[in-house]
Amino acid sequence: MRSAPSYGVRSRRTTVNTGVRPTARTYGKARIGTYAEKAAGHITVESDPERLVAHMLSIDPRVRSFRQQPFTVDLVLERLLFTREELSEARKARGSRGGEAEYTPDFATVQADGLQHAYEVKLEGFEGDGRYWAKVERAREIMAAYCYPLSMLVVPANERHPAVVNAQLLKPAILRAREYVTPDIIDRVERFCESGPVLQRALCAELKISTGLIPALLATGVLQADLAHQHICATLQLSAAYGDLSHLCLIEGLRP
Repeated sequence: MRSAPSYGVRSRRTTVNTGVRPTARTYGKARIGTYAEKAAGHITVESDPERLVAHMLSIDPRVRSFRQQPFTVDLVLERLLFTREELSEARKARGSRGGEAEYTPDFATVQADGLQHAYEVKLEGFEGDGRYWAKVERAREIMAAYCYPLSMLVVPANERHPAVVNAQLLKPAILRAREYVTPDIIDRVERFCESGPVLQRALCAELKISTGLIPALLATGVLQADLAHQHICATLQLSAAYGDLSHLCLIEGLRP
């Protein structure tokens, strides 16, 4: 069986928010954690693909906030359960009936425009069988009635895929940008790019800018590039973004 790619340091479950239900049992393994300011701090997720999506949601300019395992859909009574107490009461009411009676999305977001959205995350090659997706489609109809449209995201199995690698570079770059992206650097970069797209190697050489600063310039909308399909490297084609952050919507590239 193929193993999922790894995306960073794992944190302790006792210090994090685990969502409406506890994350799946790991039988002695460390649960997977990450920090996301938009998710109010440290969170745990059930897989490395989910952690990658958390990184993408963190940098996506359209996302105001997000939660992992935000609620459970009661497929029998056709309602959303937002707390563990509600989930426990619903299970007692149903007796021993569990799995096929419930569905929990991996993430829910509040967008900048106030609208809500939910996501189901799968690793490429492990998307699930027909029975599982029949349950998801049933849940999708219920969620739509509660104004939570559901989308599927498929994370590439190739851990060197540009979207996978770039997301890991851009998330920490946002924090560094506050210190290193100065008005002087912004002005120099924009003037250098006035005539059109340039290669990363040329920009760094001419302006004597460290390659380590490129992710921060991309994350803050000083520069833009096709980050869903090209790696942040010497041959990346860059253009002045003038504040546009649409190139950070990497999650769109995960839709099947």
